[in-house]
Amino acid sequence: MTTSARLGDLLLERIDEQRDRALITVLRRFGDRRRVDLSGADLRDMATRMLARWRDAFGPGPLVIALALPHGELFVSALLAGLLGGVTLVPVALPRPGPQAERLRHIVRDSGARVLLCSDKHGETLLNALTAEGTEPSPCQLVCLDGDGLLQPPLCPASPHTTQLGQPLPALIQYTSGSTRLPKGVRLFPEQILANARLSGDLFGIDENTRFVNWLPHYHDMGLMGGILYPLLRGGYSVQLGPMDMIRSPAFWLRTISDFRGTMSGGPAFAFAHCLSNVSDRDCEALDLSSWQTAFCGAEPIPADLLPLFRQRFAKAGLKPEAVFACYGLAEFTLFAAGEHEKAAPPPMPQGCADAHPCRLSDQTRAGLSIFDAETRRPVPDGTQGEIWLRGPSVADGYLGLADETAASFLVRPEVPAGHSLQDFWLRTGDLGLVLGDWLYVTGRIKDTLIAKGRKIAAPELEWLAAGLHDALNPSAAAAFMVSQTATDNAVLLIERRSPSAVIDDPEGLASKIRKAVWGEWGIVLDDVRFLQRGTLDRTSSGKIRRQAVATAWRDEQAGRRSPVPVAERSVPA
Repeated sequence: MTTSARLGDLLLERIDEQRDRALITVLRRFGDRRRVDLSGADLRDMATRMLARWRDAFGPGPLVIALALPHGELFVSALLAGLLGGVTLVPVALPRPGPQAERLRHIVRDSGARVLLCSDKHGETLLNALTAEGTEPSPCQLVCLDGDGLLQPPLCPASPHTTQLGQPLPALIQYTSGSTRLPKGVRLFPEQILANARLSGDLFGIDENTRFVNWLPHYHDMGLMGGILYPLLRGGYSVQLGPMDMIRSPAFWLRTISDFRGTMSGGPAFAFAHCLSNVSDRDCEALDLSSWQTAFCGAEPIPADLLPLFRQRFAKAGLKPEAVFACYGLAEFTLFAAGEHEKAAPPPMPQGCADAHPCRLSDQTRAGLSIFDAETRRPVPDGTQGEIWLRGPSVADGYLGLADETAASFLVRPEVPAGHSLQDFWLRTGDLGLVLGDWLYVTGRIKDTLIAKGRKIAAPELEWLAAGLHDALNPSAAAAFMVSQTATDNAVLLIERRSPSAVIDDPEGLASKIRKAVWGEWGIVLDDVRFLQRGTLDRTSSGKIRRQAVATAWRDEQAGRRSPVPVAERSVPA
C-alpha cells in the first residue's frame, strides 16, 4: 500500500470511527451560522461530494488546486477531498492589495495550479489580484463555490498548467512565509505528514481525548497541520475559529477554550502578548482555563519574559503554569521540530545573545537537531550560536522548481570526520540558535544579521535591546538592518509601538539612548531610528516582519526610487 493510500485510509478510518460524534466545530463570533458541528459522517459526505464535483469539472488528474477559502466548512471539505482523492492542494491567504496580490500570483504560477477555488464572496477580489486589476492574464482558472460547495461558472478562462504527468505529486505544497524574498513552495508528501503527526502527537499527547481550539490561519503550517489535520489523524476533536475573530477579540479565543474545555491551543508570540494587552481583568473573571493542558508558543524568537507573564496573569483563571511552553518548527520540516512541557526552569542565555525563551528538548528531538557553523558546516559546542540543522522523516521533499536552493538546504552533509555520528543528511533551516543542555534557544535568521567589526549579530538582539529601553516599544514588531548590503558597522532601526495608546514623550531622547546602548554593546552606529505606529511594517502572511523587504524599501527611499517607507511618529536621523 502506498503512503498516499495510507494517509487517505487513516483519515477515513478516523472519520468513520466517529460517524455520529462531532469531530470539528466551526465557530464564528457573528452571523447566522455561528456554530456548525461536523460529525464523521458529515465530513465523509462533504469531502466525497466535493471530490466528485472536482473530477466532473476538471477531469481525473493529476490535479493541482489552490484554495483561497475562508476558515470553515468549505475549507475543511476541500482539504479532506484533496487528501482522500490524491489531489495536490495549495492553501493560500486571501490577498490584500499590493505585495499580497503579487504573492498570490507568484504562488499560483509557481505551483502549476490548474484552478483557484474561492467562495463567491471573494471572487471579485481574487479576480483583481490574479489579473493585477486587468493588466495581466490570469495564471489559472478561478472558480467560486457557493455555500453548499457547488462550483460556479469560472470567472477566468482555463489556462495551461505546468503539472508534469508521470511525476509523483505531493499531497500539499506549503509556501514559506517569504520573509526574505518571494515565498518558496515546500513539497510535502503523505509520508512526511504522517511522520510529523506521529512526532508531535506522541510528544504532545494528542489522542481521542484532545480538544484542540484553533484560530491559526489554515494556509499556514501551524494552523493547517497542527490545528486541523493532526487532531483528525490522532482521533481528536477541534474547534475552528477565524483568525480575525481572535485578533479583534483575544478574549474570544480564551472564552472558547474555557467554554469548550479545550485541552490544546497556542500560536505565535504576538498572540500571547495580544492577550496580555487586550484581555481585561473582567474578562478573566469569567474564564476557566483549568482544562488547557498544552499551551504552545512558536514562530519567531520569543521574548524571555513573555511566557512567565502569561502564566502569572492567567493563573487566576485556572491556567496551570506547566501548560505554557515554547516550541519550534518550520514548513520545511512539515511543522513541528522541538519543544515540550517545561519540567524545570531553563538556564539563562549566554551574555551577548538575545534574551529569548527556549524550547525544551527530549531525547527524540535532540537526536534530530544540531547546531553547525553556517560557513564551515562543522558542529559547534553547546552554548555556541550557529545555524540550526534538522534530520528525520519529517524533512520535506524540497522546494518546488528550485533545484539549486533545494540542494543548498536539503540533504546536506556536515563536515565531520568519517564515522562520526553526525555523518548524515540534514536540513539547513537558516535559523540561528544554540543548545544549552536540554534547551534550544532560537535567536533569529541568518539573513537577518548585522555585521560590526567582523562580528555577526542577529537582528532580534538589537531590536530587543532597543525595546527594553521603553515600555512603549514592541520587540516583536521591529526591523534592524544594515544601511547597505555591503556596509558594516552602520545600521537602521524601525520599531513599532506596542499599541495606539502607547506614548513616547521624548522621541529624540529615546533615540539617543538607543544609539548609545547599541554602540556600547556592539559598536554599531544607527544612522536612522524611527518609531512607528502599530501595524506599519511589512509582514508575511503569518505575521512575521519582512526585514529584507523593509530594508529594500528604506534603501530605495534613500536613493529616491520610491515613496517613503513606513510613516513614522518621528524620523530621527543621526
